[in-house]
Amino acid sequence: MWLFFLLALGNWFGAETGYVSGWGAYWLGMNYPIRFVLFGGALLALCYGAQSLLRQRQLFTVSKAMGLTYLFIALWIMSIFGNYDADSWYQVSQARLLPWGLLFAVAAGVCIFISLKTDDGMLRGFGLTFLAINLYTRFLEFFWNGMHKVLFFLILAVSLAVIGRYAERIWHAGNVKP
Repeated sequence: MWLFFLLALGNWFGAETGYVSGWGAYWLGMNYPIRFVLFGGALLALCYGAQSLLRQRQLFTVSKAMGLTYLFIALWIMSIFGNYDADSWYQVSQARLLPWGLLFAVAAGVCIFISLKTDDGMLRGFGLTFLAINLYTRFLEFFWNGMHKVLFFLILAVSLAVIGRYAERIWHAGNVKP
């Protein structure tokens, strides 16, 4: 039930800010991804602020997962589109979007760092997953037009095979019988 409340809260936030802005791209100078970065950050702050109450009711984990989901998906979209509307985004160079990609990488790095200090598997999973998503997104952005497609897909395939092999090793390490 709580999960659906948090999903509905996100929908309400998007609809309300869209309505207040007259369904334009900007509300208080922010496009939708920036709004949801703030929404996800606020949800995480509230989650940790009310941690004891949420833990008593067994709502902390789902609240933290939803806050991280809103935050990281919004950061990913920000790293691709920036704070631009659809019309002006086409004229923007990749170099102008690089700070958003760096912010996304820093957020994932902070998530990984905190997870290592607190031994939090969820934070580690979100941090590593979205760091990988960020790296592959940057690879696609910067090398799609400038690299021969055979080489592009070869690098992509080899990197995914290496990651898959490493993931299989980790997966099977947990299944070893004593």
